[in-house]
Amino acid sequence: MNKKYIKYIIEVAFFAAMVAIDLISKSIVFDLLSSGNSYTVWEGIFTVRLARNIGASFSMLSGKTLFLTMMPIIAIIGITLLLVLRPNTPKNLRIGCIMIAAGALGNVVDRIVLGYVRDFIDYVFLETWFGIDFAIGNIADLFLLGGVIMLILYIIFEFSEADFYSKAKIEKLRAEKAKAEVSSENVEKVDSTDGE
Repeated sequence: MNKKYIKYIIEVAFFAAMVAIDLISKSIVFDLLSSGNSYTVWEGIFTVRLARNIGASFSMLSGKTLFLTMMPIIAIIGITLLLVLRPNTPKNLRIGCIMIAAGALGNVVDRIVLGYVRDFIDYVFLETWFGIDFAIGNIADLFLLGGVIMLILYIIFEFSEADFYSKAKIEKLRAEKAKAEVSSENVEKVDSTDGE
């Protein structure tokens, strides 16, 4: 089987696993805890607290369900096109994009099926250590954060405009490079002949 297709299969499996982990974790936690209840996993560090978020992060854009559903879907389609049309993009870019798409889809499924996103991770340590009252999140949010971090690493250490060139432009650049190398070799041959 073509290496490109093996890579796609691995990436789809990675994507599907993250979406499944997010949706299963939400279902388990919401089945175990009744509404309004919380469970302290680690005092002053981490608490499980049920929340139904009808907005985005920090409950922004509350009630804008259609907008909050369509924007991630458009992003997922864009990411899919990038990954399929640019199979040779660097690993950090691909992993980051897949994580962002998986996190986005996990929350979109909630919005479509339930009309809200199920959140349960209360980052108590941020308030304990830094006095920050942070939003309650979920596993999908962690995938989104991880994806953004991977993209930042890509931009800092690996970014190249060539990653986004069309196939035609890449072929043209290769042809120009090969032509320049042949010209350079011919000049060297002429110089060596003149030296004799």
